Formats: sequence, C-alpha cells, structure tokens
Amino acid sequence: MTRLVLFDIDETMIYSDGVGRRAMEAALNQVFERKIDASGHPMSGKTDPQICYELLLALGYSREEIDEKMPLAFKVYVELLEMEIAKANGFKLHKGVMELLEVLELRDDCYLGLLTGNIETGARLKLTPFELNKHFVFGAFGCDSADRLDLPLFAHKRAEEVFGNTFKRDEIVIIGDAVNDILCAQGYGIRCIITATGRTPKETLAQLKPDHLFDSLEDTEKIVNAIFN
Repeated sequence: MTRLVLFDIDETMIYSDGVGRRAMEAALNQVFERKIDASGHPMSGKTDPQICYELLLALGYSREEIDEKMPLAFKVYVELLEMEIAKANGFKLHKGVMELLEVLELRDDCYLGLLTGNIETGARLKLTPFELNKHFVFGAFGCDSADRLDLPLFAHKRAEEVFGNTFKRDEIVIIGDAVNDILCAQGYGIRCIITATGRTPKETLAQLKPDHLFDSLEDTEKIVNAIFN
C-alpha cells in the first residue's frame, strides 16, 4: 500500500539547540521594541505564528497589532535564525534520520513531505546544513495556519497536487515527537509514529496513544515496518 510520510523537523529530525527560540525572541524584541522573554515559554509542537501570538497577547498586544508587524518580525527572524544556526555547537541531526530517509526514498510506494510548525523559510534553513531539503519537495508549514491541527489538510491537498496521486487517509503517516503531532494526526484521522527525542516525556506521549511510540528513529527496520504495517 502507498504511504505519504510527513516529517516534523525540530526534535524529530534535528536537535535544534534552541536556535529558533533565540532567533524568535530577538526578532520580537527588535520589531516590537519591548523586552520579550521566551526562555520559559513552551514551544514544542506549536507553529511559529502561534508562539508569537501567545508571547505578545500575554503582553497586552492586540491581534491587529501583532498581525501588522508579523511579516517584518518573521523577516528579521529568518535573518537571525541563519546566524544562530551558523554559530550553534549543538545543532545536529538525530541518529537514524538519514538512514531512514534514504531507505524510504528508494521505495516507489513511498512519498515524503514535511509537516512542521516552522514557517517555510525557517524550515528550509534548518534542513540546509544536513542537505535534507532534497528529500522534501513539498510540505505544510506554520505559515499555512497558526493552528497545528490545520496542517494535515494542507499537506494532504498539496501532496496530491505535487505528486498527481490520490492518498487515502489510512495511507498518510505523521512522524513527530510532540503532543501536537499526535493530536493533529488523530484529529485528521491519519496515523502517527512518535519518537521520544523531544522535550515531552515518553510517558506523556504514551498517554495519548499514538499508533507507534519509539525512543528514537535509529532502528530503521522497525520504523519502516511501522510505516507500512
């Protein structure tokens, strides 16, 4: 059976070393001209716009004020993100990711895409150091919707346009690491494979009953079997 496999980025494929958090905080400080502390704010599994709204609404900004400056904030964010990635010592690829992608790419019954809360430009920047963009010709991103639960629909429609195939929902799999990866899969009626390589404890992830839960993506054979079972 054909599979459309949608990969999350942060903490699923890469250990981000906080590059996005630091770039986002600095960009918002610069554009909104106010000290914004994002250090303790939970970001796992959220979209970039959602994070901005949460931080700024808590400081009393209206949605209209945020929407007006959001394009500039993201422009600055991308510039700062590139610099943060370049100087980060711990920005690295999780074990097993490259091997898994290479195996999946060899199959003619498997199609790959991204499903991430990152805006697309930020997502592509994060994948560039590892030359991973070549594996993903399309994706659904935080710039499509601030609500992570909306992204499976964007990915589904986009995949059918890009590949010229029809994908049934039971043929679609999300690979992620966070609560919202599970919720958006379950909300759209598709399957999910979760790796406990992110900030969410494995016990918390297990309570939401993902289709499969692994400690990492290192065991390529087990992950491929989970995708195609």
